This record gives sequence, structure tokens and C-alpha cells, in this order.
Amino acid sequence: MKKKSFFSSISRKLILLIVIGMFVLAAILVFICAKLMSGMLTRDASAHMNLFCQEKGEDIDKELIRIEDAVGSLAKWTSSKIPDLKTFKEDTKTRDALIDDVDDLITFMTEENDVIQSVYIHYSLDITGAVARQEGVYFSRDDDGNYKEIPFTQAEIATDPVADYWYYGPIKAGKAVWTKPYFDGSVDDHLISYVQPIFRDGTPVAIIGIDVSFTRLMKAVEKIRYNDTGYLYLKEADGSVHYHEAFLKKEETHGDEEDELVENADLMTASKTVDEVIRYNYKDGDRVMAFVTLRNGMKLVLCDSYNSIFRERDRAADIMVVATFALAVVFALVAAIMSSRITDPLRKLTAAATEISEGNYDVILPPEKDDEVGELSKAFRLAIDKIRAREEDNKALVAAKDRRIEKVSEKMKQQQSDLSEMKNLAYSDSLTNVKNKTAYDDTTGYIDEQIKAGTAEFAVIMCDLNYLKIINDTLGHQAGDQALKRAAKILCQSFPMSTVFRIGGDEFVVIPSGFEYKKLEERLDALKFMLDEEKKSSDDINKRVSISVGCAIFDREKDKTYNDVFERADKLMYEGKQIIHAQDGIAGRDRG
Repeated sequence: MKKKSFFSSISRKLILLIVIGMFVLAAILVFICAKLMSGMLTRDASAHMNLFCQEKGEDIDKELIRIEDAVGSLAKWTSSKIPDLKTFKEDTKTRDALIDDVDDLITFMTEENDVIQSVYIHYSLDITGAVARQEGVYFSRDDDGNYKEIPFTQAEIATDPVADYWYYGPIKAGKAVWTKPYFDGSVDDHLISYVQPIFRDGTPVAIIGIDVSFTRLMKAVEKIRYNDTGYLYLKEADGSVHYHEAFLKKEETHGDEEDELVENADLMTASKTVDEVIRYNYKDGDRVMAFVTLRNGMKLVLCDSYNSIFRERDRAADIMVVATFALAVVFALVAAIMSSRITDPLRKLTAAATEISEGNYDVILPPEKDDEVGELSKAFRLAIDKIRAREEDNKALVAAKDRRIEKVSEKMKQQQSDLSEMKNLAYSDSLTNVKNKTAYDDTTGYIDEQIKAGTAEFAVIMCDLNYLKIINDTLGHQAGDQALKRAAKILCQSFPMSTVFRIGGDEFVVIPSGFEYKKLEERLDALKFMLDEEKKSSDDINKRVSISVGCAIFDREKDKTYNDVFERADKLMYEGKQIIHAQDGIAGRDRG
């Protein structure tokens, strides 16, 4: 009997092939891991560097945004107070009065921001001419950090050597701008300014600006360190000037032209490096940089040495490449020897398995002989038949489920729409279209929860429509309804960002929003103005709307519930009602 060789059994061949395949696969995986790890470490280092730069840039941008908001708010307020151009040119008292009004507002909005050096409002030379008279206000910090008003005449604007930065430049641009850094001898410091011009009929009327100490800003940036060797600095958006301590000392400075770019040079003109870094040489040093663009158009740049950033990546890559090469040599030799012993039936089965995995079940299988391949071929055939049958069943089940899901989805959408419509109806007053008593009760319940949590900050404005009963009795309920609608409209116009509730026949409550709560006096003045105008419209109480108003502000020390504040507002409203009735000459129980 002929002795069988060790490889005569297909099972042994497969076992040995699997073992060899595992080793080969391990070598491939090692190689792939080396590449992936190298790429991952590169991305991680670049991403971490960019994230650090972005976080520091966001910190600086927060301060710049605060400055932009302050200038924008001051400009908006000032513009609203400026009359027609002719009056403003001729009436110095009007200009002086506006400056007096804006004094406290300027210091209130800016004095807590430590990076601010100066804040000012100056009328334009188009309005005043270059006269030896101060037409504006100029505050600058002293050595103790306190604001000090510095006299500054219109004639000095025309002769100021840096007026092109803070005066002519913004007016020429016609919009708010950030200036480039400049040296101002009046404060003996380098500054950057955010200035917004105000125009009336195309003529510059005034400028409002804030100066930031560029010296303090640069020193704060240069104190920041990344790892042991990384550092930050500022530069112009076009890279023409890099701002370091040498810039402050008026020593030699440089721009991007001295950086020899090696990798990702195209990113130099981008607004930020996102998640990549730029590799470059500077003074024979191999370095990398990441940057973001700040609100003022300058770039915040983070630099570090190339070796410091990618040291671990290069070390890991070297180790993995050596290991991969060694494994590949060893197992490639073994795989080459064993591959010649793979039989044709097994190759056919492998090809069939590939086609089956791609969804093709019409494959050619080896004959079902009495050996391992034959048994495997038979198992493949039976499996294909079962898969086909199961696939048909699954398709039918999926189609049925899709139909049921579609029906349920349509029903849920309809229910959701109905629920939303019912909720809107339940919270609105049908006559005045403001919020009703149900919405009011929910809101006061929520406020009580805020009071318990210690986070409440609100006011209650109680309003009552006067003479509703007289209007109803004299002109009919339709006229009374019109009066209620007019009252609701006045309240909504006076508090456009707040919620107005109708809680009774002639009773309304306004709960100011957070923004209008901060400007409560201004909103109450607006309401008073509208009511005064309404009173002037007619002497007949039946033909005008009269509203009694009482306002109370939540006191954390005294008030335990919303109702405590409401009762104070209601009491003040009632006292106001008595005064209105007395002024209108109306007395008696049924005056309304």
C-alpha cells in the first residue's frame, strides 16, 4: 500500500494554509498599523496644535467681540439721538447735550474691560470744522487703570499724526473697521482701534471708537507656551509683518518672506490651518506652524519645532516599519512554498465564496465527491438554496413592515399636527391674540420654580384698561372689544420682545423678557409715551384708550413667590388708577 504524504489530506492543507495565512495577515496588519499609527499620530499632533491655537484665538476674539458690541451699541444709541443735519451743524448746545448724555454710558459699557486703553466719541470736522473747541469726549486709562478724560479739540484732529488710523480711515471706509497697529504718542503706547463712523444724509457726523493696548495684547500672547518649545505671536493677514517684542522696541521686523516653506505652502493664504500644519525653515530651524484669523483680521500663529511635534510619530513609524519588513520576509517565503500545494477544487470554492458574498448565487461548484472538498461543495449548495429561500421571505416581511411603518408614521404626523394646533389655541386669547390665563398660570408656575432654585430675575407689569364698563354701557360691547384690542396692541408695541397676558376682562400682565428687563425704564417710558399720545387724541374717554400701570421688580431678599411681586404691582396699578380717575374727573364705583 502506497504511503500517503503529509499533504495528501486537504484538511491538513487547509490547516497549514490558515496558519500561514494568519502569519501573513499579521505581517500585513503590522504594516498597515504602522502606516495608520503614523498617520494618526501626525493628525493628532496637527489637530492638537490647531485646537490649542483655535482655543487661544477664541479667547482673544471674545474680548474683540465685546469691544465691537460696545462700539456698535454706543453708535446705535448716538445715531438715534442725532436730529437733522442742519440743526446738528448749527446748534452746539444740542451737540454738547448729547455728549453729556453719552458720558456715563461710555464708561459703564467699557471700564471693566481691561484690554481697553481709550474710548471716545468725536464729532466730524464736516460738522464742526477744525476749531479750537472740544467737540466730543476722550477717555484714556491712567497708570492705575482708571479712566481719565483728556481734552481734545477739533483742531487737534486735523493735526494728529495718527488721525489716518482712527479718524480718516473709518470715514473713508464708510463702516466700522479694525485698524492696524500704530504708535500713539499721546498715550505712549502701540494701539489697535475699532472705530465706527456715523453718517447722516451721506455726511460723516461723528465717530465712536475704542483703542486697545496692542502692547498688553502682544505681551499676553507671548506669555502663552505650547508644550516646552511652542510659542504664539500675531501677524498681519497678508503676512507682511510679524509682531514680536522687537516690533515694540522699534527694532528690525520681518514678514513671511523669511520663512522657507516646505509643506502645505498653499495654506499660507487661508484664513486658518483647520487640522493641518505648515512646515517651514526659519534661520536653519525646521519648524511647523498653525494659525487662525482673529476678528480684527490679524492672524494668531502657533509655532514649534518639527522634531518636538512629531518626535513620537517618527519613532513609532521606524519601529513598525522594521518589524513589518522582517515579518514580511519570513512569511512571504513560507506562503510561497505552500501556495503551490493549493488544489484546483479549493480555488473554485474560494471563487464561489467570493461570488456568493457579492450576492451571486449562480456559481459553479466542484463535483460532490467523497472527500472533504465534495462535502464542502455539497454544504455550499444546500446553504445557497436556504439563503435564496430566506431572502425571498425576508423581502416579503420587509415590504409588509414598510407598509405598516408608513401608515403609523402618517397617523403620528397627523396627531402631532392636531396636538400643536390645540396647544396654540389653548394658550391664546381669542379676542386680543395675546397669551391667555392658562398660559399665564403656566408661566407663573415656572417662575416660582426659578425662585426656589435661586435663579429668578424678573419684573411684573400689571395693567388695567380704564373705563371699560363705561365704554360698554355707552357704545356697546363691540366698542369695548375694540378698546381691549387697542390696549393689547399698545402693550405689545411697548414691549415687543416680551410676553403679554390677558388674565381677566380688562386686566393684562406683562412679564418683560431678559433683554427688555435690562432696559425696563426705557420700555416703561415708551409705554407712557404711547399712552400720553393716546390721551391727546381725544378728550372723550369713550374714544381713547386709558391704561393704569403698576410695575414691581422681584426682590430676592423679600419675595418668596411670584404672587408677592404681583401684589405689589397690582397695588401700584390701583394707586395709579386713582390718580388717572381724579385727573379725568371720573368718580364712583362703576368707573372701570
